[in-house]
Amino acid sequence: MSKTLATIGLNGARFNAAIGWYPEERVLKNNFVVDLSVSFESQTSFTDDSLTNSVDYMLLHEICRQVFNKEAKLIETVAQQIIDEIVEQFEEVLEVSVTIKKLSPPIKAQIESSFVQLVFKK
Repeated sequence: MSKTLATIGLNGARFNAAIGWYPEERVLKNNFVVDLSVSFESQTSFTDDSLTNSVDYMLLHEICRQVFNKEAKLIETVAQQIIDEIVEQFEEVLEVSVTIKKLSPPIKAQIESSFVQLVFKK
């Protein structure tokens, strides 16, 4: 039986959240953009048109939404929580890549965004 390596993801998912090192960032909140990809091996082909053979990107968004609803100081913490939740919910996952961009970080410079990227590999 052949296997198919598949990647499902989200690009440009936006969240406004109480995440930031400085207390005022957690009070005023920051804007974030998430790019997320999840790779897995499918044991069956996708010809049956069934979501049971895939990873539901709506559930991926829900995981992100729930994590962004929690207060945190570091973007790294948020990215790790997203990875941990995905790996727990989808045991077939082989790799997860999460990039979180913080728009307009509180730096006295012209910077569009700062970012963190974490990659989990099984």
